[in-house]
Amino acid sequence: MLLLKLDKSGTPPRTESQSSNAPEEGAAEIPRAQVPAFETLQRRPWILTDLFRALLILLSLVVAVGFILILLPQSTVDQMAGEIQSRRTTAQPDQVALLYLGDELINNDFHVRGVVRNITTAPIERLDAAVRFFSHDGTVLETTIVRMNKERIDPDEIAQFDLVYPNYRSEFGSYAVEFKLREGSIVPYKDMRQGIHP
Repeated sequence: MLLLKLDKSGTPPRTESQSSNAPEEGAAEIPRAQVPAFETLQRRPWILTDLFRALLILLSLVVAVGFILILLPQSTVDQMAGEIQSRRTTAQPDQVALLYLGDELINNDFHVRGVVRNITTAPIERLDAAVRFFSHDGTVLETTIVRMNKERIDPDEIAQFDLVYPNYRSEFGSYAVEFKLREGSIVPYKDMRQGIHP
């Protein structure tokens, strides 16, 4: 029980805690308007912390996707890249028609020959064939760029390419071809092979 001793005026005397908290005479009181500003300053580091956490989550997702791509087989990555490329080219009209693509082994040299036709109304200049060789497990071994026998292919005109792979020892199990301009852009083509030599 706390007992307070009254002085002669009937008011209790100040305790030590009350006297220390009371403002001294002549001292200016701190305005209450400063309190919200202090609280706002205290909350700002939380915004930076949340932003930092969001950046860390995004960075971890990028690293995880990178590890997944590293662990995937090369054939799967090539297939995904091919699908993305085909989606891009489907929006563009076909410019050449592949009339023939065949191969034969002559004196241990592997020959790949292809014939195309310009199916546009404008000439195509500096068209190349990119022949991609795959190993028996589906991974890409190498890609060879082959020039056409014509630098300029007029509308409805035919051009061909011939690739010789010397000293073939069954290094690859399959191959594929696509067409591109010498500047690097892919030329969409229509497969019109009929299984006969043109």
